[in-house]
Amino acid sequence: MIKKLINIEKYTIPQMLLLIAFIIMVLPILLTVPAIFNFLNFSEKGQIGDTIGGITAPFINGLAAILVFLAFKEQIKANEIFKNQEKSKMILDQISLIQEDKMEIEKIIGGIIRNLSYYQSPFNAGNALLLNKLTYFITEIRLTNDLINNYSGDKDFLYKKLHYLYTIKYKDIMNELNKRLHPPFYCHADYTTYIFDIQIAIQEFNTTFNDINKFKVNS
Repeated sequence: MIKKLINIEKYTIPQMLLLIAFIIMVLPILLTVPAIFNFLNFSEKGQIGDTIGGITAPFINGLAAILVFLAFKEQIKANEIFKNQEKSKMILDQISLIQEDKMEIEKIIGGIIRNLSYYQSPFNAGNALLLNKLTYFITEIRLTNDLINNYSGDKDFLYKKLHYLYTIKYKDIMNELNKRLHPPFYCHADYTTYIFDIQIAIQEFNTTFNDINKFKVNS
């Protein structure tokens, strides 16, 4: 409870003003009315003038508190904006990497499709390399999509960039590969895990990139 009360970044400006006004109004009363205990009774002290005069201090302190509060709130907003900008840049960089496609995934998938019969034989490093490259590429798409899902800014813009990129450039060839990997295709046990993970990922992408307006905010 105390932690919630002192968590000032949760307060609005009107709430802070009301709190300070309440303190300023109540404090003089507490200091000037007869108290239950004599050691708390300031109403008959010779220094009552100084006491009342000192009560004006909360006005100054209250103003200072408001200024500190406003500065603190603005700093929090600025930090959030900066974090969102950094996250947005990271996501855009990831999308750019996928778009650049330095590994030439379309050629890799084409090579896998043309040489499916090779995967009926025991493990071969060259054959596994193509599957590893495709798996790495799939991981990059998954990572980018996860970053978008966890982003607190404009998800719609970033998601649409990734959606259109995947749909235009990779979806057809990915689905063609998935089609070829289904029975009656048979692969050696050495490649089962590779093939299964790739099939799951392609099905996942078909679901993930199914709705272009998934993050659209209705105005």
